[in-house]
Amino acid sequence: MKTLKESIKYVIALGVAGLLLWLVFRQIDVKQMLTRLKDINYFFVGLSMLLMIVAHLVRGYRWSLMLAPVGYKISIFRTFNAILVGYVANLFLPRMGEITRCGILKRTDDVQFSTSFGTVIAERIIDVFTLLSLIMLNFLLEYDLLKTFFTDLFKSKFTLITQNLFAIYIIAGMGFVVLIILFLLLRAYKEKLKNIPLYLKIRNLLKELVHGIMSIRKIENKLGFWLSTILMWVLYFLLSFVIIFSMKETAGLPIVAGFTILVTGSIGMATPVQGGIGAVHVLISSVLVLYGIVLEDGLLFATVLHSSQMIGTIFFGGISLIVTVLLQRKRTRGEVPASNT
Repeated sequence: MKTLKESIKYVIALGVAGLLLWLVFRQIDVKQMLTRLKDINYFFVGLSMLLMIVAHLVRGYRWSLMLAPVGYKISIFRTFNAILVGYVANLFLPRMGEITRCGILKRTDDVQFSTSFGTVIAERIIDVFTLLSLIMLNFLLEYDLLKTFFTDLFKSKFTLITQNLFAIYIIAGMGFVVLIILFLLLRAYKEKLKNIPLYLKIRNLLKELVHGIMSIRKIENKLGFWLSTILMWVLYFLLSFVIIFSMKETAGLPIVAGFTILVTGSIGMATPVQGGIGAVHVLISSVLVLYGIVLEDGLLFATVLHSSQMIGTIFFGGISLIVTVLLQRKRTRGEVPASNT
């Protein structure tokens, strides 16, 4: 049943990605666009891919800092390796990467899955707030240019919410009542539930999950944590900006355009489709039109940016997957001890 549900999610997400790509490219001469790939300056494409890997390395360092307070001293190499495999998993099923990388550390270093997943949740919360801050900053820097774009982008979502506000209130109210009932039942039958193995297992899992989420409060090297967070997003900006120089049509764009590409590309990657396929193309090509770039050139730029990141992810992620298998075999033989304390 679980496999069936995952397959359905995969098919739906793939269908959405395909639909978005069709909507974007349906009026574009794809053959002509592909012939233009020979005019791309691949030095800047390669530089962008290199910056992506460095950004993932910094993310690995930050994750290792988050794991330390919950009892696991994991090397940057191990966390970096797990993160790369996770990004490959995201290409097959949205949000699968977070689960996969925790599973990798469980295999290679015996890190408790629920605990590491808690640190990933904490990490994602920080990333969401960072992205929201960048969106607001981008909006302030390019208010006249982006007000219509962002208004239209989020308008449909807000409209959908307001149109179904009554239903949302009903569902929220019912959920609140169910939580109150569950809380009262747990209090009333607390002692009896302690004799049920399933209850104890769920309770321990939740404790470990919360333990992981709260890890950020216990990080010893807080300066390193916040500096790595800033550096990671600076690298994301740079990999979005340097690739501008790979095309003569976009080479003259201002530095703030790179910031806008970072924001819109990050929103596209956050959508529930594999690797942001389609969504990234739609958002980046649409926003580049505001900077005077024709749609065909914007789509070519978005394709080069997104494809280079996908190729880099698959290549280095594939290597990391091989490394994971080797590490797991060594650990099974007792040659490599788990890195937890």
